[in-house]
Amino acid sequence: MNVFQHLDELKDSDGVGNDAIGLSEIFISLGYKSHFITRLERKGKPLQSEFHLVNSFQYPTSQEDIHILHYGGAGYPYQLFQNLPGRKILRFHNITPASFYRDTTTPDIFSAMEKFESLSYLEIASLSIICDSIWCDSEFNFQTISGYQFKNPYVIPICKSYDLKHETEWKSRNHSLVFVGRYSPQKKWEDLIELFSYWIEEFPNANCLCVGSVIGAFDGYFDKLTETVRKFELEGKVKFLTGKTDSEVISILRESGAFVSMSEHEGFCLPILEAFGSGIPVFAFAKGAIPGTMKGAGVLFDAKNFPKIVKQMKENLFDREKRTSLISHQYEVLETYNQFPFREVITEILNTGIQ
Repeated sequence: MNVFQHLDELKDSDGVGNDAIGLSEIFISLGYKSHFITRLERKGKPLQSEFHLVNSFQYPTSQEDIHILHYGGAGYPYQLFQNLPGRKILRFHNITPASFYRDTTTPDIFSAMEKFESLSYLEIASLSIICDSIWCDSEFNFQTISGYQFKNPYVIPICKSYDLKHETEWKSRNHSLVFVGRYSPQKKWEDLIELFSYWIEEFPNANCLCVGSVIGAFDGYFDKLTETVRKFELEGKVKFLTGKTDSEVISILRESGAFVSMSEHEGFCLPILEAFGSGIPVFAFAKGAIPGTMKGAGVLFDAKNFPKIVKQMKENLFDREKRTSLISHQYEVLETYNQFPFREVITEILNTGIQ
């Protein structure tokens, strides 16, 4: 038996890549031979899977095969996924609304993203007919596609096991704030930088650690971020850290004072759970999938009132009882993710949940 996962590129360091690798391990444990079919060649750690390029795929297939298409918007040529024999599953991650690019990039990029969003939902409509099941990685993503008539819908979180530091006492050596993600407009990095301009007034030795990657198509947005740094005279205090490995990101998290998300659109937000496991308090704007991912742990805020957020952060960070309780609850929630019965759930779905 074969399972083929279709995606644009298999990366070790993003949510989709972590999910695809985790699913491959589950299917291997169920007796399947694991394959990845990608548009771009694989660059990363060795895996117990075979790799194929979508434009030169020639591996023999059968009706017993399972095909999983990881979808985060148009781009992957899914005709191969559509035409190969076997059961078809859409693994839906999210589609970023074009509206986030209106005033943050160039008019040409915004126009391109509008077309991208429209094409993505046209593809979703087609895939709802093609697919035998859809697996959303969050309830938020499930609601996004609820208007389409997908058969056999399920919500299954990102398939990953998280490391836990298992320390409830906050031992950060500094008051630095950190966020992890691509430098893209929906992440609202500029709001994190502005919040930090208030934070540094009280903690002048703090840094704002922006751990991410520059997206070539969004150079205009990254320029806006550097302009925001200059506007608030934060040169040398706001640090854009790129090219970090997973282990380096975890080390940065563990040495930071707090994880702060200003993002306004997340399909899951895996870095929040990595922050949970690193034993640092998490504060996040309550948008997209973030409240569902946090499951009541950490601290959510509903408005971007920066002085109020700073006050709320201080109350939770510097009251030992509140801080210990906050970190402990984050660990408890993360344990529920680590204990999620992926093998049993997927076995049940394959046996009875896909007609």
